[in-house]
Order: sequence, then structure tokens, then C-alpha cells
Amino acid sequence: MSHSAVVGAGRGLLKRALAWLAKVPVDDPVDRSNAFFMQFFFAFYGCMQPLNKLYILSHANLHLLITAHSHELRGTSIPFIVDLATDVAMSASAWVGVYLIRRGLFRRAVKQFLSVIIVSAVVFFGVTGITDTRDDSIFFVAMIIAGLMLGRSALWYVYGGTLLAYFAGMTVETLFPPALPQVLVGLYAGLPGTMWAYLAVAIVLDRSVQSLRKSYEQVHRQHQQLQQEITEREHAREQLLHAQKMDAVGKLASGIAHDIHNVLGIVLGFARTRQRLDEPHEDMAPVARELADALEGTELAARRGAAVCRKLLNFSRRSVTLTETFDVAQALRELRPLLQQLLPPDIKLEIATPALPLLIHFDRNQFELALLNLVTNARDAMQEHGGVCVVSAADDGDGQIAITIRDTGAGMSAEAVQHAFEPFFTTKPVGLGTGLGLSVVYDLIHRAGGTVAIDSTPGIGTAIRMRLPRTDTLSARIPEPDLASLRVWLIDDDDDLRTLLSSALTQGGCVVDEAANGAEAMRHLAESSSAPQVLICDHRMPDIDGSTLLARIRERYPSVPAILISAYLERDADAGEGSHALNERLPKPFAPETLLTRVQQVARRHPARQRDETIRLQ
Repeated sequence: MSHSAVVGAGRGLLKRALAWLAKVPVDDPVDRSNAFFMQFFFAFYGCMQPLNKLYILSHANLHLLITAHSHELRGTSIPFIVDLATDVAMSASAWVGVYLIRRGLFRRAVKQFLSVIIVSAVVFFGVTGITDTRDDSIFFVAMIIAGLMLGRSALWYVYGGTLLAYFAGMTVETLFPPALPQVLVGLYAGLPGTMWAYLAVAIVLDRSVQSLRKSYEQVHRQHQQLQQEITEREHAREQLLHAQKMDAVGKLASGIAHDIHNVLGIVLGFARTRQRLDEPHEDMAPVARELADALEGTELAARRGAAVCRKLLNFSRRSVTLTETFDVAQALRELRPLLQQLLPPDIKLEIATPALPLLIHFDRNQFELALLNLVTNARDAMQEHGGVCVVSAADDGDGQIAITIRDTGAGMSAEAVQHAFEPFFTTKPVGLGTGLGLSVVYDLIHRAGGTVAIDSTPGIGTAIRMRLPRTDTLSARIPEPDLASLRVWLIDDDDDLRTLLSSALTQGGCVVDEAANGAEAMRHLAESSSAPQVLICDHRMPDIDGSTLLARIRERYPSVPAILISAYLERDADAGEGSHALNERLPKPFAPETLLTRVQQVARRHPARQRDETIRLQ
């Protein structure tokens, strides 16, 4: 093993050891911090004490050490035995301290160690006297540990024990004077000096410990107060957020209900046109024309309702993005009937577009959604007195296309313009707006690399200007193939929708096999003898989701392309089968002919895969 490897291993071992020592089950933060150091101290003392005694025994005259260690018991081995016993007791007490700290009993560990120190000192001094131990540093260590680790009470207990030990030692020396010259003569002549020296140390430690403890207690109280304030503030913040959320949900629900009720009112109004069939008519042509207009109005209302749903899905980031290159001018002209249907008779709609194409690369549905939102806002701004809504598109230079929606309504204040793009912000009365329209527009345009600006003057009107990057070429449109008897599997749990789509596909020349859920689709898979050319699968069904079902079908037909349909598809870049290269996405709602066109395009894009799949099955 190399030197660097050894060093690395040693560092790793040291880090693990330090982490183990720091991890003690002590609740008090000060004690927990002190416990880390005291483990080191106890381990050091537990090793140092016996090693020091072994060193002394190896270098001293054992006979003199054993027989000349005391005054009153000169010539016996009792003092030597007491000396060894007290050393062993103190060393063992240190290791017991380590054990107790690891059990989370920090203060008990320190108390038992100090108790053993004082008792051992009293016993030892009571046997040997203090002739050779007047400068023993163990008492200073004990007082420092007591004061810093346990507090003032423990400090003064240790101080009293120290005086008791010295009193015992001096009593022995007075009763049995040592064979040494004495400088101070008289009973307990050395006691006052010793007492005042240790008293000075005790007073200094006492004041220091008191100051430290007071500082800690003050900091601890402030910390607890701060924690309480933070908790209360978080609670108040949660209550505020909850209140704001409920308020936003209420505004959203009332606004959506208003829009949906308008759509349903239009649908119901046009649906009542069917009663004209029950009336006697000599010429049915006008009635047929009226019914055709009603059906067209119903379609426009349905598209308007779909726009409301797309508004919500875009705001929640659950819409599917399908970008394409298209002509903005042509798109505005095609949108005229739907935009006109949004406006009352007293509001005039003007569409201003150039003859030349203005190409952008954008999601067509999202573009329509943005226009519907902005024209709806213009309508609401002119609700009282009517006016003119002008929708224009032009080449703005610098590779940008500008689409402007201008109204002659009440206008907006500078403060309202500043907050206009914030979610749920609205200047409309309660129940007449969701506050999502401009927020959704802003998000859609910025995600496409464009900008949105508002120019508004109170009393004159508002102009909202969207700028989008211009592209030079149209998306390559795949011509609809002439594919006869195209095999399609249609899996959707909505019976009415499945019947409608199946009828449209059949009329378009497809051979359709239907399944109402995942279990029925799996039974059909087990009985099938040939692969479908295109799979159409609802993304959400009661028993299984579309991605999981496609994965099971591809265990047998790995090359079959699929179209996932749903009101929303979670995450545009969803991991797993949902992002499979053979999968395409078609968000609901869509016209049946849109699905037929997409099926033909998918089948044309993957003809080689289908032939290979058929050959493999044969």
C-alpha cells in the first residue's frame, strides 16, 4: 500500500472516530459540546495515571518507596498500597466517565470522577501527609472541571473537599512530624496559605462561570424567544397563504363558472333551433340554413369552451405543446368568426393583416388561446359603451412579427398595468374574471422567445402588443396518404366519444377495433393475429393509464406507433413510455377529422416499421 493510501485511510479513520465521539445522546447543547472534550480528557487521564505510576516504579528505589512513604506508618507497606489503590480508583473513574458519557449521563460522569478524586485525596493525605504534595495540580484541575462543567455549586463542593484533604494531611504531619526542617512551626501553620490560594482560584472560577452561565442563559432565552417568534410567524404566514389561496380559488371558480355558463347558454340556445323541424314549413331550405348556422354556432361555442380549459391547463403547466410554422395573417382571418362571436353587437371587430404571409413557429392552439384571452379582455373593457376592437398583424422588423389588440375601452391605470401580468390579478368585478388571461398570454409568449407590452391610457383605451420571432419557411406539411383499410386500434373509456371517433375513422377508410378500457384492450391483444398500423389510446382510464397500456402492447408489437389523447398529458417531457419515440400527443378537445388526418400522417411516417412488424408476425 502506498504512503498516500495509508495517509488517506488514516484520515478517514480519524474522521469516523471524531464523528463517533461527537455523537452523544445529551440533550443540553452546552453539555453536549463539553462532552466531546471530556471524553478526550477522561481517556487521557485513564491512560496517563497508570503509565505515570509504572514510570515511577521503574525508576525508584522500591524499598524506600514502600517503607519510607509515611510518617506514622514508617516501615510498613500500607502507604504504598493506599497510593496504588487511589491511583487505580482515579484511573478507573476516568474510564467509567467515558462509559457514562456514551450513555448520555454527562453530569453523572463528571460528578463521580470529581467525587473519586476528592475521596482519594482525603484518604491519601490522611495516610501520607502533604510534605511531598503541596503543589499537587489535581485540585486545580478538579476545580476547573467542576466550575466549567457543572456550575458554581460543584465548584464550591470541590473547594471544600480540597480543604478537607489538606486538613487531613496537615493533621497527620502535626501528630507525626516528618524528619525534615520546618520553616513554619505551629499547629496547621500551612493551612491558611493553602486555603487562601485555592480560595482565590475558586473565586475567579466562580465569577467566570457565573458570567458564562448568565450569558448562555440569556442567549438560550433569546434563542427560544426567536424560535417561538419564527414559529408564530410561520403559522401566520401559512394562514395568510391559505386565505390567499382560498381567495384565488374563489375568484378562479367564479370566473370560470361565468365563462362556462356563457358557453352553455350559447349551446343551449342553438340547440333549441331543432324545434323548428316540428313546425310546418313549405320550404325547408331556410330551416336547413338556420340549422346549419346553429351547428356552426355550437361549434364556435365548443371551441370557446375548449379555450377556457386550455387557459387553465396552460396556467397549471399541464398543456401539451405542439409547435408548427403557420401564417399569422391567415390564422387571424380564420379566427374572425370565433372572435366575432365573443363580441356583442355594439362592439365592432376589425382585422388588419397584410397580403404577404407572416410566418411564426408557435403552437397554433396556444396562439388562438392568447388571441381569445386578449379579445375577451377588450370586450370587457368596452362592456358599457361599446366601441371598436382592432386586431392587427405586421412585420415589425428585426426579424419580429407584431400582433396588436387595441380597444377603445376605459383603459388601465399605471398601477394596474404594473400588476396586469400577475396571476389572479383582475380589475373586473367579482365573478366576471379569473385573473388568468394576461398571465397565461405572458407565459405563452415568453416561452416562445417573444415579448408582451401594454400601452394604456385611462379613458382612451388599451393596446397590447405581442412580438414573436419570424421564421422564413413553412413547416413541411405531410400530404395525406391514400391508405385503404388502415388498421387502427381505438382505446377510450368514454363511450360517446369513442363511437364518434370510430365513425369518423371508418368513414375515412380505416378498419377500427375498439376497446373501452385496458382490460378489454389486453383481451383484444391476446386474440389478435396482426399488428395495428396505428394505436389511439386515451391517456387516462379507470383501470390503467395510457403509457402503461402502450408498454404492455409493445411487448408484443414493439414497432407500432401510437397517438396519446387526453384532456391533459402530465409533463411534456414525461419519462418512460409516454416519451417513446413512436408516441405522438393530441390534446382534447379536437375535431374527428383532425384525428383522422393525424392517423394518416402517423401511418405514412412509419410505413417501414409496419411492414417489418407484419413480416415478423407471419
